[in-house]
Amino acid sequence: MKTFFMMVMISGALTLPWITHAATPDATPIEKNGSYERASIESVGSRGEKTSIGGQQVNVFHVRFLSGPLKNQTRDITNEIESNPYGLNFGVGDTAVIFIQTDSDGTQHFYLDGFDRRSAIIWLIVLFILMMILLAGWQGFKVVLSIAISLALIGLALIPLFLKGFNPIPIALVLVAIFACVSTILSTGWNKKSLVTIIGTIGGTITAYLLSVVFANWAHLNGLSSEDDRLFFNQNPTLNPRGLLFAGIMIASVGIVEDVAVSIASGVAEVKRANPRAGVRELFRSGMTIGNDHMGALANTLIFAYAGGSLSSLLLYHQYGGSWLKFINFDTVVDEVIRSLCGTIGLIFTVPITALLAAWVMSRVSPQELQRLPHDHAHTHGA
Repeated sequence: MKTFFMMVMISGALTLPWITHAATPDATPIEKNGSYERASIESVGSRGEKTSIGGQQVNVFHVRFLSGPLKNQTRDITNEIESNPYGLNFGVGDTAVIFIQTDSDGTQHFYLDGFDRRSAIIWLIVLFILMMILLAGWQGFKVVLSIAISLALIGLALIPLFLKGFNPIPIALVLVAIFACVSTILSTGWNKKSLVTIIGTIGGTITAYLLSVVFANWAHLNGLSSEDDRLFFNQNPTLNPRGLLFAGIMIASVGIVEDVAVSIASGVAEVKRANPRAGVRELFRSGMTIGNDHMGALANTLIFAYAGGSLSSLLLYHQYGGSWLKFINFDTVVDEVIRSLCGTIGLIFTVPITALLAAWVMSRVSPQELQRLPHDHAHTHGA
Protein backbone atom coordinates (compact mmCIF):
# COMPACT_ATOMS: atom_id res chain seq x y z
CA MET A 1 0.00 0.00 0.00
CA LYS A 2 1.21 3.40 -0.76
CA THR A 3 2.14 4.61 2.92
CA PHE A 4 2.75 8.33 1.78
CA PHE A 5 -0.83 9.03 2.95
CA MET A 6 0.82 10.43 6.12
CA MET A 7 2.90 12.84 4.06
CA VAL A 8 -0.23 13.80 2.19
CA MET A 9 -1.84 14.65 5.54
CA ILE A 10 1.20 16.68 6.60
CA SER A 11 1.56 18.48 3.30
CA GLY A 12 -2.18 19.13 3.18
CA ALA A 13 -1.94 20.88 6.52
CA LEU A 14 0.79 23.09 5.09
CA THR A 15 -1.13 24.06 1.97
CA LEU A 16 -2.17 27.69 2.04
CA PRO A 17 -5.94 28.17 2.20
CA TRP A 18 -7.48 29.82 -0.82
CA ILE A 19 -10.03 32.01 0.90
CA THR A 20 -9.37 35.51 2.15
CA HIS A 21 -10.16 36.16 5.77
CA ALA A 22 -12.56 37.90 8.08
CA ALA A 23 -11.04 39.39 11.23
CA THR A 24 -12.62 39.30 14.70
CA PRO A 25 -10.42 41.15 17.22
CA ASP A 26 -12.38 40.11 20.33
CA ALA A 27 -12.66 36.38 19.61
CA THR A 28 -11.67 33.54 21.89
CA PRO A 29 -7.88 32.89 21.81
CA ILE A 30 -6.71 30.02 19.61
CA GLU A 31 -3.31 28.42 19.11
CA LYS A 32 -0.75 30.93 17.87
CA ASN A 33 0.23 28.78 14.88
CA GLY A 34 -3.36 28.17 13.90
CA SER A 35 -5.81 25.33 14.24
CA TYR A 36 -8.36 23.44 12.18
CA GLU A 37 -11.97 23.22 13.32
CA ARG A 38 -15.29 21.97 11.94
CA ALA A 39 -18.14 24.32 11.07
CA SER A 40 -21.55 24.11 9.42
CA ILE A 41 -22.44 26.44 6.54
CA GLU A 42 -25.67 28.17 7.59
CA SER A 43 -26.04 30.64 4.71
CA VAL A 44 -24.25 31.76 1.57
CA GLY A 45 -24.44 35.25 0.09
CA SER A 46 -22.40 37.70 -1.93
CA ARG A 47 -21.53 41.37 -1.85
CA GLY A 48 -19.30 43.89 -3.55
CA GLU A 49 -16.14 45.22 -1.93
CA LYS A 50 -13.90 48.12 -2.89
CA THR A 51 -10.26 47.43 -3.68
CA SER A 52 -7.25 49.56 -4.63
CA ILE A 53 -7.98 48.88 -8.30
CA GLY A 54 -11.74 49.30 -8.21
CA GLY A 55 -14.05 46.64 -6.82
CA GLN A 56 -14.67 42.92 -6.64
CA GLN A 57 -17.48 40.49 -5.87
CA VAL A 58 -17.03 38.25 -2.84
CA ASN A 59 -18.95 35.33 -1.38
CA VAL A 60 -19.99 35.56 2.27
CA PHE A 61 -20.34 32.31 4.25
CA HIS A 62 -22.12 32.43 7.59
CA VAL A 63 -20.78 29.48 9.58
CA ARG A 64 -21.43 27.95 12.98
CA PHE A 65 -18.48 26.20 14.62
CA LEU A 66 -18.99 22.58 15.65
CA SER A 67 -15.69 22.07 17.51
CA GLY A 68 -12.93 23.91 19.31
CA PRO A 69 -12.99 27.03 21.52
CA LEU A 70 -15.51 28.69 19.19
CA LYS A 71 -18.02 25.83 19.32
CA ASN A 72 -21.62 27.03 18.76
CA GLN A 73 -20.36 30.52 17.85
CA THR A 74 -20.97 32.00 14.39
CA ARG A 75 -18.71 33.95 12.06
CA ASP A 76 -18.90 35.42 8.56
CA ILE A 77 -16.09 34.36 6.22
CA THR A 78 -15.55 35.96 2.82
CA ASN A 79 -13.69 34.92 -0.29
CA GLU A 80 -13.08 36.35 -3.70
CA ILE A 81 -15.30 34.65 -6.25
CA GLU A 82 -12.48 34.59 -8.79
CA SER A 83 -10.04 32.99 -6.33
CA ASN A 84 -10.99 29.34 -5.96
CA PRO A 85 -8.29 27.14 -7.52
CA TYR A 86 -9.66 23.95 -5.96
CA GLY A 87 -13.17 24.42 -7.34
CA LEU A 88 -14.78 24.23 -3.89
CA ASN A 89 -18.51 24.94 -4.02
CA PHE A 90 -19.95 25.18 -0.51
CA GLY A 91 -23.71 25.12 0.04
CA VAL A 92 -26.06 25.54 2.98
CA GLY A 93 -25.84 22.51 5.28
CA ASP A 94 -22.34 21.48 4.21
CA THR A 95 -19.77 20.82 6.90
CA ALA A 96 -16.47 22.60 6.28
CA VAL A 97 -12.99 22.61 7.76
CA ILE A 98 -12.03 26.09 8.98
CA PHE A 99 -8.40 27.12 9.40
CA ILE A 100 -7.97 29.70 12.17
CA GLN A 101 -4.87 31.85 12.58
CA THR A 102 -4.24 34.38 15.33
CA ASP A 103 -1.98 37.40 14.93
CA SER A 104 0.35 38.61 17.67
CA ASP A 105 -2.24 41.26 18.59
CA GLY A 106 -4.94 38.61 19.09
CA THR A 107 -6.76 39.22 15.79
CA GLN A 108 -8.18 36.02 14.35
CA HIS A 109 -8.30 35.16 10.66
CA PHE A 110 -10.63 32.50 9.28
CA TYR A 111 -10.18 30.47 6.10
CA LEU A 112 -12.53 27.95 4.52
CA ASP A 113 -9.97 25.21 3.95
CA GLY A 114 -12.17 22.49 2.47
CA PHE A 115 -15.04 20.07 3.03
CA ASP A 116 -15.13 17.88 6.14
CA ARG A 117 -14.95 14.45 4.50
CA ARG A 118 -14.65 12.37 7.63
CA SER A 119 -18.15 10.90 7.43
CA ALA A 120 -17.53 9.47 3.95
CA ILE A 121 -14.19 7.99 5.03
CA ILE A 122 -15.56 6.56 8.27
CA TRP A 123 -18.52 4.87 6.57
CA LEU A 124 -16.27 3.49 3.84
CA ILE A 125 -14.03 1.97 6.51
CA VAL A 126 -17.07 0.54 8.30
CA LEU A 127 -18.32 -0.97 5.02
CA PHE A 128 -14.88 -2.49 4.35
CA ILE A 129 -14.76 -4.06 7.83
CA LEU A 130 -18.31 -5.40 7.58
CA MET A 131 -17.71 -6.92 4.14
CA MET A 132 -14.48 -8.56 5.27
CA ILE A 133 -16.11 -10.08 8.33
CA LEU A 134 -19.40 -11.07 6.66
CA LEU A 135 -17.75 -12.67 3.61
CA ALA A 136 -14.59 -14.08 5.19
CA GLY A 137 -15.63 -14.60 8.79
CA TRP A 138 -12.85 -15.04 11.33
CA GLN A 139 -10.21 -14.84 8.61
CA GLY A 140 -11.63 -11.50 7.48
CA PHE A 141 -11.46 -10.20 11.03
CA LYS A 142 -7.78 -11.14 11.16
CA VAL A 143 -7.21 -9.24 7.90
CA VAL A 144 -8.77 -6.13 9.44
CA LEU A 145 -6.74 -6.58 12.62
CA SER A 146 -3.52 -6.98 10.66
CA ILE A 147 -4.16 -3.83 8.63
CA ALA A 148 -5.07 -1.87 11.77
CA ILE A 149 -1.87 -2.91 13.53
CA SER A 150 0.23 -2.05 10.48
CA LEU A 151 -1.30 1.40 10.02
CA ALA A 152 -0.99 2.08 13.74
CA LEU A 153 2.71 1.27 13.66
CA ILE A 154 3.24 3.61 10.72
CA GLY A 155 1.28 6.43 12.31
CA LEU A 156 2.49 5.97 15.88
CA ALA A 157 6.07 4.81 15.31
CA LEU A 158 7.55 5.63 11.89
CA ILE A 159 6.18 9.14 11.38
CA PRO A 160 6.68 10.44 14.97
CA LEU A 161 10.22 9.05 15.14
CA PHE A 162 11.04 10.52 11.73
CA LEU A 163 9.78 13.92 12.83
CA LYS A 164 12.06 13.67 15.87
CA GLY A 165 15.07 13.25 13.58
CA PHE A 166 15.53 9.47 13.58
CA ASN A 167 16.71 7.76 10.39
CA PRO A 168 13.52 6.24 8.91
CA ILE A 169 15.31 3.45 7.02
CA PRO A 170 16.19 1.16 9.96
CA ILE A 171 12.80 1.95 11.50
CA ALA A 172 11.10 0.90 8.25
CA LEU A 173 13.16 -2.30 8.14
CA VAL A 174 12.00 -3.20 11.64
CA LEU A 175 8.39 -2.36 10.73
CA VAL A 176 8.62 -4.52 7.60
CA ALA A 177 9.65 -7.46 9.77
CA ILE A 178 6.82 -6.73 12.21
CA PHE A 179 4.30 -6.38 9.36
CA ALA A 180 5.38 -9.72 7.91
CA CYS A 181 5.21 -11.45 11.29
CA VAL A 182 1.82 -10.00 12.23
CA SER A 183 0.27 -10.76 8.85
CA THR A 184 1.62 -14.28 8.52
CA ILE A 185 1.15 -15.40 12.11
CA LEU A 186 -2.43 -14.14 12.17
CA SER A 187 -3.04 -16.16 9.02
CA THR A 188 -1.27 -19.46 9.66
CA GLY A 189 0.04 -19.33 13.22
CA TRP A 190 3.70 -19.80 14.12
CA ASN A 191 5.28 -22.71 12.24
CA LYS A 192 7.95 -23.43 9.65
CA LYS A 193 5.71 -22.34 6.81
CA SER A 194 5.14 -18.96 8.40
CA LEU A 195 8.88 -18.62 9.06
CA VAL A 196 9.59 -19.21 5.37
CA THR A 197 6.97 -16.62 4.43
CA ILE A 198 8.44 -14.01 6.79
CA ILE A 199 12.02 -14.50 5.58
CA GLY A 200 10.93 -14.46 1.93
CA THR A 201 8.94 -11.26 2.50
CA ILE A 202 11.85 -9.51 4.21
CA GLY A 203 14.25 -10.70 1.51
CA GLY A 204 12.11 -9.36 -1.34
CA THR A 205 11.51 -6.05 0.43
CA ILE A 206 15.21 -5.51 1.16
CA THR A 207 15.93 -6.23 -2.50
CA ALA A 208 13.48 -3.49 -3.49
CA TYR A 209 15.18 -1.12 -1.04
CA LEU A 210 18.72 -1.84 -2.26
CA LEU A 211 17.72 -1.38 -5.88
CA SER A 212 15.94 1.88 -5.07
CA VAL A 213 19.11 3.21 -3.40
CA VAL A 214 21.21 2.38 -6.47
CA PHE A 215 18.84 3.90 -9.00
CA ALA A 216 17.80 6.87 -6.85
CA ASN A 217 21.48 7.79 -6.54
CA TRP A 218 22.00 7.23 -10.26
CA ALA A 219 19.00 9.44 -11.09
CA HIS A 220 20.02 12.06 -8.46
CA LEU A 221 16.69 11.87 -6.63
CA ASN A 222 16.57 13.85 -3.41
CA GLY A 223 13.12 12.85 -2.15
CA LEU A 224 11.65 16.26 -2.99
CA SER A 225 9.57 15.38 -6.01
CA SER A 226 6.53 17.54 -5.22
CA GLU A 227 5.97 21.14 -4.21
CA ASP A 228 4.44 19.97 -0.92
CA ASP A 229 7.54 17.89 -0.17
CA ARG A 230 9.80 20.86 -0.85
CA LEU A 231 7.67 23.13 1.32
CA PHE A 232 7.64 20.69 4.24
CA PHE A 233 11.35 19.87 4.21
CA ASN A 234 12.30 23.50 3.64
CA GLN A 235 10.54 24.25 6.93
CA ASN A 236 12.19 21.20 8.55
CA PRO A 237 15.76 21.25 7.17
CA THR A 238 17.12 18.76 9.73
CA LEU A 239 14.90 15.95 8.42
CA ASN A 240 16.02 13.51 5.72
CA PRO A 241 13.71 13.40 2.66
CA ARG A 242 15.73 10.65 0.94
CA GLY A 243 15.38 8.43 3.98
CA LEU A 244 11.62 8.85 3.89
CA LEU A 245 11.63 8.06 0.16
CA PHE A 246 13.36 4.71 0.75
CA ALA A 247 11.25 3.91 3.81
CA GLY A 248 8.13 4.51 1.74
CA ILE A 249 9.35 2.17 -1.01
CA MET A 250 9.92 -0.63 1.51
CA ILE A 251 6.56 -0.23 3.21
CA ALA A 252 4.74 0.08 -0.12
CA SER A 253 6.34 -3.17 -1.30
CA VAL A 254 5.92 -5.38 1.76
CA GLY A 255 2.23 -6.19 1.37
CA ILE A 256 2.35 -7.45 -2.18
CA VAL A 257 5.70 -9.20 -1.62
CA GLU A 258 4.16 -11.04 1.34
CA ASP A 259 1.33 -12.17 -0.93
CA VAL A 260 3.80 -13.95 -3.23
CA ALA A 261 5.84 -15.39 -0.36
CA VAL A 262 2.87 -16.91 1.46
CA SER A 263 1.53 -18.41 -1.77
CA ILE A 264 4.85 -20.10 -2.51
CA ALA A 265 5.34 -21.35 1.05
CA SER A 266 1.81 -22.73 1.20
CA GLY A 267 2.06 -24.25 -2.27
CA VAL A 268 5.34 -26.03 -1.52
CA ALA A 269 3.90 -27.33 1.77
CA GLU A 270 0.89 -28.73 -0.09
CA VAL A 271 3.12 -30.41 -2.68
CA LYS A 272 5.16 -31.99 0.11
CA ARG A 273 1.96 -33.08 1.86
CA ALA A 274 0.70 -34.73 -1.34
CA ASN A 275 4.10 -36.28 -2.14
CA PRO A 276 6.11 -36.87 1.05
CA ARG A 277 9.03 -38.26 -1.02
CA ALA A 278 9.52 -35.02 -2.97
CA GLY A 279 13.07 -33.70 -2.66
CA VAL A 280 14.51 -30.19 -2.65
CA ARG A 281 14.77 -29.97 -6.45
CA GLU A 282 11.18 -31.02 -7.10
CA LEU A 283 9.85 -28.78 -4.35
CA PHE A 284 11.91 -25.85 -5.67
CA ARG A 285 10.51 -26.33 -9.19
CA SER A 286 6.99 -26.42 -7.76
CA GLY A 287 7.64 -23.25 -5.77
CA MET A 288 9.03 -21.46 -8.84
CA THR A 289 6.00 -22.50 -10.91
CA ILE A 290 3.58 -21.25 -8.27
CA GLY A 291 5.56 -18.04 -7.79
CA ASN A 292 5.89 -17.27 -11.48
CA ASP A 293 2.18 -17.73 -12.10
CA HIS A 294 1.30 -15.54 -9.13
CA MET A 295 4.01 -13.00 -9.86
CA GLY A 296 2.67 -12.09 -13.30
CA ALA A 297 -0.68 -10.95 -11.95
CA LEU A 298 0.80 -9.15 -8.96
CA ALA A 299 3.44 -7.36 -11.02
CA ASN A 300 0.63 -5.91 -13.13
CA THR A 301 -1.23 -5.02 -9.94
CA LEU A 302 1.77 -3.16 -8.51
CA ILE A 303 2.59 -1.27 -11.71
CA PHE A 304 -1.00 -0.23 -12.38
CA ALA A 305 -1.51 0.75 -8.73
CA TYR A 306 1.35 3.23 -9.06
CA ALA A 307 0.26 4.35 -12.53
CA GLY A 308 -3.32 4.87 -11.38
CA GLY A 309 -2.14 7.03 -8.51
CA SER A 310 0.04 9.11 -10.84
CA LEU A 311 -2.37 9.94 -13.65
CA SER A 312 -2.10 13.63 -12.89
CA SER A 313 1.66 13.40 -13.41
CA LEU A 314 1.05 11.93 -16.87
CA LEU A 315 -0.71 15.16 -17.83
CA LEU A 316 2.62 16.95 -17.49
CA TYR A 317 3.67 15.41 -20.80
CA HIS A 318 1.15 17.62 -22.59
CA GLN A 319 1.82 20.56 -20.29
CA TYR A 320 5.42 20.66 -21.45
CA GLY A 321 4.59 20.61 -25.12
CA GLY A 322 4.78 16.87 -25.62
CA SER A 323 8.52 16.84 -24.88
CA TRP A 324 9.50 13.31 -23.94
CA LEU A 325 12.88 14.57 -22.70
CA LYS A 326 11.25 16.97 -20.22
CA PHE A 327 8.59 14.50 -19.14
CA ILE A 328 10.90 11.56 -18.38
CA ASN A 329 13.20 13.83 -16.36
CA PHE A 330 10.42 15.36 -14.28
CA ASP A 331 10.99 14.62 -10.57
CA THR A 332 7.58 13.12 -9.87
CA VAL A 333 7.78 10.85 -12.93
CA VAL A 334 11.26 9.53 -12.10
CA ASP A 335 10.18 9.06 -8.49
CA GLU A 336 7.17 6.92 -9.44
CA VAL A 337 9.11 4.90 -12.03
CA ILE A 338 11.78 3.98 -9.49
CA ARG A 339 9.18 3.19 -6.82
CA SER A 340 7.10 0.94 -9.05
CA LEU A 341 9.89 -0.87 -10.88
CA CYS A 342 12.09 -1.43 -7.82
CA GLY A 343 9.06 -2.73 -5.95
CA THR A 344 8.26 -5.05 -8.85
CA ILE A 345 11.84 -6.33 -9.09
CA GLY A 346 11.74 -6.97 -5.35
CA LEU A 347 8.57 -8.96 -6.00
CA ILE A 348 10.38 -10.95 -8.70
CA PHE A 349 13.31 -11.74 -6.40
CA THR A 350 10.89 -12.93 -3.74
CA VAL A 351 10.00 -15.92 -5.92
CA PRO A 352 13.40 -17.71 -6.01
CA ILE A 353 14.27 -16.64 -2.44
CA THR A 354 11.06 -18.09 -1.01
CA ALA A 355 10.95 -21.11 -3.34
CA LEU A 356 14.48 -22.16 -2.43
CA LEU A 357 13.97 -21.61 1.28
CA ALA A 358 10.58 -23.35 1.27
CA ALA A 359 11.99 -26.33 -0.64
CA TRP A 360 14.92 -26.69 1.77
CA VAL A 361 12.75 -26.36 4.90
CA MET A 362 9.86 -28.56 3.72
CA SER A 363 12.19 -31.32 2.53
CA ARG A 364 13.34 -31.65 6.15
CA VAL A 365 9.90 -31.56 7.77
CA SER A 366 8.79 -34.86 9.28
CA PRO A 367 5.49 -36.41 8.11
CA GLN A 368 3.98 -35.81 11.55
CA GLU A 369 4.96 -32.15 11.58
CA LEU A 370 3.79 -31.76 8.00
CA GLN A 371 0.31 -32.92 8.95
CA ARG A 372 0.17 -30.30 11.68
CA LEU A 373 0.84 -27.46 9.25
CA PRO A 374 -2.34 -25.51 8.35
CA HIS A 375 -3.71 -25.98 4.86
CA ASP A 376 -3.49 -23.15 2.37
CA HIS A 377 -6.28 -20.57 2.75
CA ALA A 378 -6.86 -16.84 2.51
CA HIS A 379 -4.20 -14.83 4.27
CA THR A 380 -3.78 -11.38 5.66
CA HIS A 381 -1.78 -8.48 4.34
CA GLY A 382 0.25 -6.45 6.78
CA ALA A 383 0.61 -3.29 4.70
